[in-house]
Amino acid sequence: AVVSTRVAITAGKAENLEKCDLFGKGDPYVVVVLNGQKIHKTAVKHSTQQPSFNETKQCLLADVTKSHLTLSIFDEDKFGSDTFLGSIEFNLVRLRTSHLEFKAVPLQRQEKDPHGCLYVSLSFNPMPIIKP
Repeated sequence: AVVSTRVAITAGKAENLEKCDLFGKGDPYVVVVLNGQKIHKTAVKHSTQQPSFNETKQCLLADVTKSHLTLSIFDEDKFGSDTFLGSIEFNLVRLRTSHLEFKAVPLQRQEKDPHGCLYVSLSFNPMPIIKP
């Protein structure tokens, strides 16, 4: 039997996000990318630096040992392109034997100092796939 893994990725709340808008607060959202492919975008949370996303995306992975996950937060801009606030990267092979329960993970950016964090939960459920 071939074993695939069902992964549940939950973006919880974010804290202390950078204020990018001149007027008011930000309008953040999260983009989930698995192995270079965008698999989910949360709803935009308007006028907040402390959003609660609480959205879960489940997916089936054929080979968790070669899986790379990125969660990026952007600020939606009505004019121009959205502003990148930071991201979190996970090598899933390191996490596959355990679960990550709503841990606050600092956002990373190359051009600026880290600012804010995102609470993330990851759970793994191996599933045998029986081929006839």
